Amino acid sequence: MALFELKCPDLDYVYRMSWAEFRIRLFAFLRTDKQVWIKTREIAFNALIAPNVDPKHLPKTRNAFINLDGAKKEPLVSEANIKRIKEAQEEYKNRLKLA
Repeated sequence: MALFELKCPDLDYVYRMSWAEFRIRLFAFLRTDKQVWIKTREIAFNALIAPNVDPKHLPKTRNAFINLDGAKKEPLVSEANIKRIKEAQEEYKNRLKLA
C-alpha cells in the first residue's frame, strides 16, 4: 500500500508522511474499497436472483449476501468442549506421571 492506494504523488512523500496521516489515508482507502465491494456484491446479488435460480438456495435477505462487516461466526469448538479437552490433557499428564 503506497502510492496509488493512498493517492500519494511519489514514494518520498510516503516516507515523509507521519503515522497519523498514513492512518487517515489508509482509513479513506479502506472505506472507498469497501464501497466498491458493496457495489460489486449488489451486482452479483441482482444476477443471482435471476428467474432461473432455485429460490431455496438463495440468501434470505440482501444484507445477508452483501455483508462485508466480517460478522463473527460461532467458534467451531465450544467453551465446554475446550474445557473437556483441557481436562483430558491434564488426566493424560497425570497418568504419564503415575506410569
